[in-house]
Amino acid sequence: MITRRIPALLLALSPFWLSTSVAAEEASADPVAVIDEKLSNKQSELSTTVAEYDSEAQRFQQLQNENAKLKRDEQELNAKRNRAKSALDKQYSRLLDDPDIDLMSFQKEYQDAWASVKQNQSEMLENQQLATESEVRLSQIKQKQARLKAEFTYLEEQKVEARVKRLAAELSESDVIQTSFKTTCSATMTLGECTSQGQQLTKQKAVKAFKAKLMDRLTEANLAKQNANGVQLNVHVQESQIIRAGFEGNNSYFTELQAQLQAKPEATAACKMLNVSSRYCLKDESIAQKKQQDKNWVSVTVRSDQYNDNVVINGVKYGSTPVELMLPKGLHKVTVSKQGYQTYNREVTITHNDTVWVKLRSNEQS
Repeated sequence: MITRRIPALLLALSPFWLSTSVAAEEASADPVAVIDEKLSNKQSELSTTVAEYDSEAQRFQQLQNENAKLKRDEQELNAKRNRAKSALDKQYSRLLDDPDIDLMSFQKEYQDAWASVKQNQSEMLENQQLATESEVRLSQIKQKQARLKAEFTYLEEQKVEARVKRLAAELSESDVIQTSFKTTCSATMTLGECTSQGQQLTKQKAVKAFKAKLMDRLTEANLAKQNANGVQLNVHVQESQIIRAGFEGNNSYFTELQAQLQAKPEATAACKMLNVSSRYCLKDESIAQKKQQDKNWVSVTVRSDQYNDNVVINGVKYGSTPVELMLPKGLHKVTVSKQGYQTYNREVTITHNDTVWVKLRSNEQS
């Protein structure tokens, strides 16, 4: 005999699911998508700075080549001027014996030689100024690249955290499943045992259906399924209601039920499914504090009392001061050096936005 009941569980839960759906639609944009857009913009900025650096490096090389040529020309022009001066001096000596000697052509040649030397000197000074400006520009671009790379790394860290949080939330959702199952009871079973077996097997089928549905609707379903082996989802039947149940012919017992189920996955489930470090999932307070430190960045400026010095932070060269960059809070090794001066080499603890002032001492003062 088959018994039927009104699916009150589904009706009771319908307003809840409707409100949840509406709330989900009204929720803000996916944090992972927002970070992806930031990463794309940051990558674009990095590509732009790479192009800027290559262009400026090519210009700097051209200026250096021009400076080398001007120095070669300087030697030739000085030699030409000296020859013109010798010729003019020789003509002046002859003037004592022959007052009618025409000196104009020799004077003109000497004047032209002097003008060429001065023009070359002017071009060298201008070239050196442009080369210095280009070198400063290269240093600035390099600093910008270092800052962008640090920000890009930080965003990548944020993205992993956002992906883990999103998946953890999706794995913790609940749902109502309606399913049916027909079981064959052995001759040794009592009616109660057969009924219990039928209901338990139907619930197991509901759990499997829930797991499959849960995995299918994950945002990163393909990756999660690839790494799902061994991950404990711990699906619980929170509430169930028999819709239709009863014995049929040939010792069969049919059960149709509705059940509200929810997964309570293990702590590292999201990390395992995304194949990322478990530190993103663990709730231990010390690890949470370390994560907070890892993602807590501050702005740092390094300045010195000298020009054209060299700044190295944690083994990375940043060019000459002033240097502005983003660093994670903590201990950092700062080195500032310049030829003819004692090297500044200190380990500095950075806890907030700060400026590191460096005074370089001349080697003569040592």
